[in-house]
Amino acid sequence: MVKIITEYHKAKRERFKDHLLGTLVRHKIKESFFKDAELDQKIYHIVGSVGQGRWAEIPWISVFIKKLTISATRGYYIVYLFNADGSGFYVSLNQGWTYFKDKYGTKLGKEKIKKTASIIRGKLNTIPRNMNLLNIDLKGNGDLARGYELGHICGRNYDVSNIPSKEEFITDLQNLLITYKEIEGLIGKRSIEQFNDFILLQEDGLFTDDTTNEEEYQLAVQHFIISESVKKTYEVNQKKVRPEPIYNKGGQKQWTRNASLASMAMMLSNYTCEIEDSHKTFISKSTNKPFVECHHLVPISKQGEFQYDLDQLENMVSLCPLCHRLIHLGRDEDKETLLKKLFDQRKDQLKRIGIEITFSDLKEMYGCLMISE
Repeated sequence: MVKIITEYHKAKRERFKDHLLGTLVRHKIKESFFKDAELDQKIYHIVGSVGQGRWAEIPWISVFIKKLTISATRGYYIVYLFNADGSGFYVSLNQGWTYFKDKYGTKLGKEKIKKTASIIRGKLNTIPRNMNLLNIDLKGNGDLARGYELGHICGRNYDVSNIPSKEEFITDLQNLLITYKEIEGLIGKRSIEQFNDFILLQEDGLFTDDTTNEEEYQLAVQHFIISESVKKTYEVNQKKVRPEPIYNKGGQKQWTRNASLASMAMMLSNYTCEIEDSHKTFISKSTNKPFVECHHLVPISKQGEFQYDLDQLENMVSLCPLCHRLIHLGRDEDKETLLKKLFDQRKDQLKRIGIEITFSDLKEMYGCLMISE
Protein backbone atom coordinates (compact mmCIF):
# COMPACT_ATOMS: atom_id res chain seq x y z
CA MET A 1 0.00 0.00 0.00
CA VAL A 2 2.84 2.39 0.84
CA LYS A 3 4.36 1.81 -2.58
CA ILE A 4 1.13 2.87 -4.29
CA ILE A 5 1.07 6.12 -2.30
CA THR A 6 4.71 7.00 -2.80
CA GLU A 7 5.13 5.95 -6.44
CA TYR A 8 1.78 6.65 -8.07
CA HIS A 9 2.48 10.27 -9.01
CA LYS A 10 5.75 9.26 -10.67
CA ALA A 11 4.06 6.34 -12.43
CA LYS A 12 1.40 8.63 -13.92
CA ARG A 13 4.12 10.33 -15.95
CA GLU A 14 5.19 7.00 -17.40
CA ARG A 15 3.77 4.57 -19.95
CA PHE A 16 0.49 3.09 -18.69
CA LYS A 17 0.54 -0.27 -20.46
CA ASP A 18 2.20 -3.12 -18.53
CA HIS A 19 3.43 -0.81 -15.78
CA LEU A 20 4.65 -2.65 -12.67
CA LEU A 21 2.49 -0.52 -10.37
CA GLY A 22 -0.58 -1.60 -12.31
CA THR A 23 0.44 -5.23 -11.85
CA LEU A 24 0.87 -4.61 -8.13
CA VAL A 25 -2.61 -3.14 -7.72
CA ARG A 26 -4.42 -5.57 -10.01
CA HIS A 27 -2.75 -8.82 -8.97
CA LYS A 28 -0.15 -8.88 -6.20
CA ILE A 29 -2.13 -7.00 -3.55
CA LYS A 30 -5.20 -9.05 -4.42
CA GLU A 31 -3.27 -12.26 -3.76
CA SER A 32 -1.91 -10.83 -0.52
CA PHE A 33 -5.40 -9.91 0.71
CA PHE A 34 -6.74 -13.40 0.16
CA LYS A 35 -3.76 -14.96 1.94
CA ASP A 36 -3.17 -12.58 4.86
CA ALA A 37 -6.82 -11.89 5.71
CA GLU A 38 -7.74 -15.54 5.09
CA LEU A 39 -10.56 -14.64 2.73
CA ASP A 40 -12.61 -17.40 1.12
CA GLN A 41 -12.45 -16.99 -2.66
CA LYS A 42 -15.87 -18.65 -2.94
CA ILE A 43 -17.36 -15.77 -0.94
CA TYR A 44 -15.22 -12.75 -1.80
CA HIS A 45 -14.09 -11.09 -5.02
CA ILE A 46 -11.23 -8.58 -5.09
CA VAL A 47 -10.50 -6.10 -7.86
CA GLY A 48 -7.81 -3.42 -8.08
CA SER A 49 -7.61 -0.66 -10.66
CA VAL A 50 -5.29 2.15 -11.69
CA GLY A 51 -7.46 3.07 -14.66
CA GLN A 52 -8.75 1.78 -17.96
CA GLY A 53 -6.29 2.60 -20.75
CA ARG A 54 -4.94 5.58 -18.82
CA TRP A 55 -4.01 6.43 -15.26
CA ALA A 56 -6.96 7.04 -12.94
CA GLU A 57 -7.10 10.06 -10.66
CA ILE A 58 -7.98 7.79 -7.73
CA PRO A 59 -6.56 4.24 -7.80
CA TRP A 60 -8.59 1.75 -5.79
CA ILE A 61 -8.80 -1.81 -4.52
CA SER A 62 -12.24 -3.26 -3.71
CA VAL A 63 -13.40 -6.25 -1.70
CA PHE A 64 -16.82 -7.57 -2.71
CA ILE A 65 -19.17 -10.14 -1.23
CA LYS A 66 -20.01 -12.01 -4.44
CA LYS A 67 -23.67 -12.53 -3.47
CA LEU A 68 -24.14 -8.75 -3.32
CA THR A 69 -22.05 -7.37 -6.17
CA ILE A 70 -18.79 -7.76 -8.06
CA SER A 71 -18.84 -4.24 -9.50
CA ALA A 72 -17.84 -0.90 -7.99
CA THR A 73 -20.60 0.78 -9.99
CA ARG A 74 -23.49 -0.67 -7.95
CA GLY A 75 -24.12 -2.20 -4.58
CA TYR A 76 -22.07 -2.19 -1.39
CA TYR A 77 -18.42 -3.05 -0.91
CA ILE A 78 -15.21 -2.27 0.96
CA VAL A 79 -12.79 -0.14 -1.01
CA TYR A 80 -9.29 1.21 -0.48
CA LEU A 81 -9.13 4.68 -2.03
CA PHE A 82 -5.80 6.43 -2.60
CA ASN A 83 -5.78 10.22 -2.33
CA ALA A 84 -5.06 12.12 -5.51
CA ASP A 85 -2.28 14.10 -3.81
CA GLY A 86 -0.48 11.05 -2.38
CA SER A 87 -1.11 12.10 1.23
CA GLY A 88 -2.59 8.77 2.25
CA PHE A 89 -5.50 6.46 1.62
CA TYR A 90 -8.82 5.38 3.11
CA VAL A 91 -10.52 2.10 3.77
CA SER A 92 -14.20 2.78 3.20
CA LEU A 93 -17.42 0.82 3.37
CA ASN A 94 -18.93 2.38 0.30
CA GLN A 95 -21.57 2.05 -2.41
CA GLY A 96 -21.74 2.28 -6.18
CA TRP A 97 -22.05 5.92 -7.30
CA THR A 98 -22.75 5.04 -10.96
CA TYR A 99 -26.04 3.36 -10.00
CA PHE A 100 -27.34 6.54 -8.35
CA LYS A 101 -26.05 8.77 -11.15
CA ASP A 102 -27.73 6.67 -13.85
CA LYS A 103 -31.02 6.37 -11.95
CA TYR A 104 -31.44 9.93 -10.68
CA GLY A 105 -29.04 12.08 -12.69
CA THR A 106 -25.94 13.74 -11.26
CA LYS A 107 -27.55 16.42 -9.07
CA LEU A 108 -30.30 14.34 -7.46
CA GLY A 109 -28.06 11.25 -7.46
CA LYS A 110 -25.60 13.04 -5.16
CA GLU A 111 -28.38 13.78 -2.69
CA LYS A 112 -29.71 10.21 -2.81
CA ILE A 113 -26.38 8.43 -2.34
CA LYS A 114 -25.45 10.69 0.57
CA LYS A 115 -28.82 10.14 2.23
CA THR A 116 -28.57 6.39 1.70
CA ALA A 117 -25.14 6.36 3.37
CA SER A 118 -26.54 8.26 6.34
CA ILE A 119 -29.57 5.98 6.73
CA ILE A 120 -27.50 2.80 6.53
CA ARG A 121 -24.92 4.17 8.96
CA GLY A 122 -27.73 4.70 11.45
CA LYS A 123 -28.85 1.08 11.11
CA LEU A 124 -25.44 -0.54 11.63
CA ASN A 125 -24.47 -1.89 15.05
CA THR A 126 -21.03 -3.33 14.28
CA ILE A 127 -19.04 -0.33 13.04
CA PRO A 128 -15.55 -0.64 14.62
CA ARG A 129 -14.58 2.22 16.93
CA ASN A 130 -11.66 3.21 14.73
CA MET A 131 -13.86 3.08 11.61
CA ASN A 132 -16.39 5.78 12.50
CA LEU A 133 -15.03 8.42 10.13
CA LEU A 134 -18.10 10.18 8.70
CA ASN A 135 -16.52 11.97 5.73
CA ILE A 136 -13.60 11.38 3.40
CA ASP A 137 -11.68 13.82 1.19
CA LEU A 138 -9.81 12.24 -1.69
CA LYS A 139 -8.26 15.54 -2.82
CA GLY A 140 -9.55 14.86 -6.32
CA ASN A 141 -11.50 16.83 -8.90
CA GLY A 142 -13.23 14.08 -10.86
CA ASP A 143 -16.83 12.92 -10.74
CA LEU A 144 -15.87 9.47 -9.45
CA ALA A 145 -13.85 10.93 -6.58
CA ARG A 146 -16.87 12.95 -5.50
CA GLY A 147 -19.07 9.88 -5.87
CA TYR A 148 -16.82 7.88 -3.55
CA GLU A 149 -16.89 10.71 -1.01
CA LEU A 150 -20.68 10.89 -1.04
CA GLY A 151 -21.11 7.10 -0.94
CA HIS A 152 -18.87 6.64 2.11
CA ILE A 153 -20.67 4.92 4.99
CA CYS A 154 -17.85 4.36 7.48
CA GLY A 155 -14.12 3.77 7.45
CA ARG A 156 -10.69 5.03 8.41
CA ASN A 157 -7.91 7.21 7.06
CA TYR A 158 -4.29 6.03 6.78
CA ASP A 159 -1.87 8.97 6.61
CA VAL A 160 1.32 8.43 4.61
CA SER A 161 3.37 9.52 7.62
CA ASN A 162 1.74 7.01 9.97
CA ILE A 163 0.98 3.77 8.14
CA PRO A 164 0.08 0.98 10.61
CA SER A 165 1.70 -2.43 10.79
CA LYS A 166 0.60 -5.20 8.47
CA GLU A 167 -1.12 -6.94 11.39
CA GLU A 168 -3.17 -3.85 12.30
CA PHE A 169 -4.03 -3.29 8.67
CA ILE A 170 -5.37 -6.85 8.27
CA THR A 171 -7.26 -6.63 11.59
CA ASP A 172 -8.97 -3.45 10.35
CA LEU A 173 -10.08 -5.25 7.21
CA GLN A 174 -11.40 -8.25 9.10
CA ASN A 175 -13.33 -6.01 11.51
CA LEU A 176 -14.86 -3.99 8.68
CA LEU A 177 -15.87 -7.21 6.95
CA ILE A 178 -18.14 -7.90 9.94
CA THR A 179 -19.94 -4.60 9.28
CA TYR A 180 -20.09 -5.41 5.58
CA LYS A 181 -21.77 -8.72 6.42
CA GLU A 182 -24.26 -6.80 8.57
CA ILE A 183 -25.29 -4.90 5.45
CA GLU A 184 -25.70 -8.23 3.69
CA GLY A 185 -28.12 -9.18 6.49
CA LEU A 186 -30.05 -5.91 6.13
CA ILE A 187 -30.48 -6.53 2.41
CA GLY A 188 -31.84 -10.02 3.06
CA LYS A 189 -33.51 -11.61 0.05
CA ARG A 190 -33.79 -8.37 -1.90
CA SER A 191 -31.78 -7.19 -4.87
CA ILE A 192 -29.54 -4.14 -4.40
CA GLU A 193 -32.07 -2.03 -6.30
CA GLN A 194 -34.97 -3.24 -4.15
CA PHE A 195 -32.99 -2.54 -0.99
CA ASN A 196 -32.04 0.98 -2.08
CA ASP A 197 -35.64 1.76 -2.99
CA PHE A 198 -36.75 0.55 0.44
CA ILE A 199 -34.06 2.57 2.24
CA LEU A 200 -35.12 5.79 0.51
CA LEU A 201 -38.87 5.37 0.97
CA GLN A 202 -39.34 7.75 3.87
CA GLU A 203 -36.95 10.26 2.31
CA ASP A 204 -39.47 10.42 -0.55
CA GLY A 205 -42.42 10.69 1.84
CA LEU A 206 -43.48 7.08 1.28
CA PHE A 207 -44.32 4.50 3.92
CA THR A 208 -45.06 0.80 3.73
CA ASP A 209 -48.46 -0.66 4.56
CA ASP A 210 -47.35 -2.66 7.62
CA THR A 211 -48.44 -1.83 11.16
CA THR A 212 -44.87 -1.19 12.36
CA ASN A 213 -44.79 1.91 10.13
CA GLU A 214 -48.25 3.21 11.06
CA GLU A 215 -47.23 5.70 13.74
CA GLU A 216 -44.36 7.07 11.63
CA TYR A 217 -46.72 7.41 8.67
CA GLN A 218 -49.38 9.30 10.65
CA LEU A 219 -46.76 11.60 12.19
CA ALA A 220 -45.30 12.32 8.75
CA VAL A 221 -48.79 13.15 7.51
CA GLN A 222 -49.11 15.70 10.33
CA HIS A 223 -45.79 17.34 9.45
CA PHE A 224 -46.25 17.66 5.69
CA ILE A 225 -47.01 21.13 4.43
CA ILE A 226 -49.19 21.17 1.35
CA SER A 227 -48.16 23.87 -1.11
CA GLU A 228 -50.45 25.51 -3.62
CA SER A 229 -48.45 23.96 -6.46
CA VAL A 230 -49.11 20.45 -5.14
CA LYS A 231 -52.83 21.12 -4.84
CA LYS A 232 -53.00 22.43 -8.39
CA THR A 233 -51.06 19.60 -9.99
CA TYR A 234 -52.94 16.68 -8.42
CA GLU A 235 -55.71 15.44 -10.71
CA VAL A 236 -58.77 13.91 -9.07
CA ASN A 237 -61.01 11.26 -10.62
CA GLN A 238 -58.14 9.91 -12.73
CA LYS A 239 -57.36 6.23 -13.11
CA LYS A 240 -53.73 5.65 -12.23
CA VAL A 241 -51.98 2.37 -12.89
CA ARG A 242 -50.79 0.85 -9.63
CA PRO A 243 -47.14 1.51 -8.76
CA GLU A 244 -44.45 -1.12 -8.55
CA PRO A 245 -44.21 -2.78 -5.13
CA ILE A 246 -41.19 -2.56 -2.88
CA TYR A 247 -39.72 -5.56 -1.09
CA ASN A 248 -39.04 -6.12 2.60
CA LYS A 249 -36.06 -7.96 4.09
CA GLY A 250 -37.76 -11.32 3.61
CA GLY A 251 -38.35 -10.60 -0.08
CA GLN A 252 -42.13 -10.15 0.27
CA LYS A 253 -43.96 -7.47 -1.69
CA GLN A 254 -45.22 -4.38 0.10
CA TRP A 255 -47.11 -1.35 -1.14
CA THR A 256 -46.44 2.27 -0.30
CA ARG A 257 -48.47 5.22 0.97
CA ASN A 258 -47.68 8.85 0.20
CA ALA A 259 -47.71 10.96 3.38
CA SER A 260 -47.92 14.22 1.44
CA LEU A 261 -51.05 13.07 -0.37
CA ALA A 262 -52.57 11.87 2.90
CA SER A 263 -52.05 15.29 4.47
CA MET A 264 -53.94 16.78 1.54
CA ALA A 265 -56.83 14.42 2.28
CA MET A 266 -56.87 15.66 5.88
CA MET A 267 -56.92 19.25 4.73
CA LEU A 268 -59.78 18.62 2.28
CA SER A 269 -61.82 17.10 5.11
CA ASN A 270 -61.26 20.33 7.06
CA TYR A 271 -59.61 18.20 9.74
CA THR A 272 -62.84 16.53 10.73
CA CYS A 273 -63.86 12.90 11.11
CA GLU A 274 -65.75 11.68 8.05
CA ILE A 275 -67.86 9.35 10.17
CA GLU A 276 -69.25 12.33 12.06
CA ASP A 277 -67.76 15.80 11.85
CA SER A 278 -68.81 16.57 15.42
CA HIS A 279 -66.49 13.91 16.86
CA LYS A 280 -64.13 15.47 19.38
CA THR A 281 -60.36 15.11 19.28
CA PHE A 282 -57.33 17.08 20.47
CA ILE A 283 -55.42 19.88 18.74
CA SER A 284 -52.33 18.73 16.85
CA LYS A 285 -49.08 20.48 17.77
CA SER A 286 -47.88 20.17 14.16
CA THR A 287 -50.93 21.57 12.37
CA ASN A 288 -52.68 23.49 15.16
CA LYS A 289 -55.80 21.77 13.82
CA PRO A 290 -57.97 18.99 15.23
CA PHE A 291 -55.92 15.78 15.13
CA VAL A 292 -57.30 13.32 12.59
CA GLU A 293 -55.68 10.37 10.84
CA CYS A 294 -55.67 9.20 7.25
CA HIS A 295 -57.21 5.82 6.48
CA HIS A 296 -57.40 3.98 3.16
CA LEU A 297 -60.94 2.65 2.82
CA VAL A 298 -59.81 -0.11 0.47
CA PRO A 299 -56.68 -1.25 2.33
CA ILE A 300 -53.34 -0.59 0.65
CA SER A 301 -52.35 -4.15 1.57
CA LYS A 302 -54.88 -5.30 -1.07
CA GLN A 303 -53.20 -3.32 -3.86
CA GLY A 304 -52.08 -6.48 -5.63
CA GLU A 305 -55.74 -7.37 -6.28
CA PHE A 306 -56.40 -4.12 -8.16
CA GLN A 307 -55.16 -2.83 -11.50
CA TYR A 308 -55.31 0.81 -10.44
CA ASP A 309 -53.59 2.74 -7.65
CA LEU A 310 -55.29 2.62 -4.25
CA ASP A 311 -53.17 5.45 -2.83
CA GLN A 312 -55.40 8.21 -4.16
CA LEU A 313 -57.49 10.92 -2.50
CA GLU A 314 -60.70 9.19 -3.51
CA ASN A 315 -59.74 6.19 -1.36
CA MET A 316 -58.47 8.23 1.61
CA VAL A 317 -60.76 9.14 4.48
CA SER A 318 -60.08 11.33 7.49
CA LEU A 319 -60.95 9.71 10.83
CA CYS A 320 -60.72 10.75 14.45
CA PRO A 321 -58.39 8.48 16.47
CA LEU A 322 -61.30 6.62 18.09
CA CYS A 323 -63.02 5.78 14.80
CA HIS A 324 -59.68 4.82 13.26
CA ARG A 325 -58.99 2.33 16.04
CA LEU A 326 -62.55 1.03 15.92
CA ILE A 327 -62.43 0.33 12.19
CA HIS A 328 -59.30 -1.77 12.73
CA LEU A 329 -59.87 -3.29 16.16
CA GLY A 330 -63.57 -3.02 16.97
CA ARG A 331 -66.33 -5.64 16.99
CA ASP A 332 -67.55 -6.75 13.58
CA GLU A 333 -70.98 -5.15 13.98
CA ASP A 334 -69.42 -1.81 14.94
CA LYS A 335 -66.88 -1.95 12.13
CA GLU A 336 -69.64 -2.73 9.63
CA THR A 337 -71.60 0.37 10.63
CA LEU A 338 -68.60 2.61 9.97
CA LEU A 339 -67.63 0.84 6.77
CA LYS A 340 -71.16 1.11 5.36
CA LYS A 341 -71.24 4.85 5.91
CA LEU A 342 -67.83 5.39 4.34
CA PHE A 343 -68.57 3.03 1.44
CA ASP A 344 -71.80 4.86 0.59
CA GLN A 345 -69.91 8.16 0.64
CA ARG A 346 -67.05 6.97 -1.56
CA LYS A 347 -68.29 4.18 -3.85
CA ASP A 348 -68.95 6.47 -6.84
CA GLN A 349 -65.56 8.17 -6.47
CA LEU A 350 -63.87 4.79 -6.25
CA LYS A 351 -65.50 3.66 -9.50
CA ARG A 352 -64.23 6.77 -11.27
CA ILE A 353 -60.63 5.86 -10.43
CA GLY A 354 -61.09 2.25 -11.51
CA ILE A 355 -61.60 0.68 -8.06
CA GLU A 356 -64.50 -1.72 -8.51
CA ILE A 357 -65.56 -3.28 -5.22
CA THR A 358 -68.80 -4.39 -3.55
CA PHE A 359 -69.63 -3.73 0.07
CA SER A 360 -69.59 -7.46 0.69
CA ASP A 361 -66.01 -7.67 -0.62
CA LEU A 362 -64.99 -4.65 1.44
CA LYS A 363 -66.38 -6.23 4.61
CA GLU A 364 -64.46 -9.41 3.89
CA MET A 365 -61.23 -7.41 3.65
CA TYR A 366 -61.88 -6.17 7.19
CA GLY A 367 -62.79 -9.61 8.47
CA CYS A 368 -66.49 -8.78 8.95
CA LEU A 369 -67.83 -12.15 7.82
CA MET A 370 -70.48 -12.92 10.43
CA ILE A 371 -72.67 -9.87 10.02
CA SER A 372 -75.51 -9.79 7.51
CA GLU A 373 -75.98 -6.85 5.18
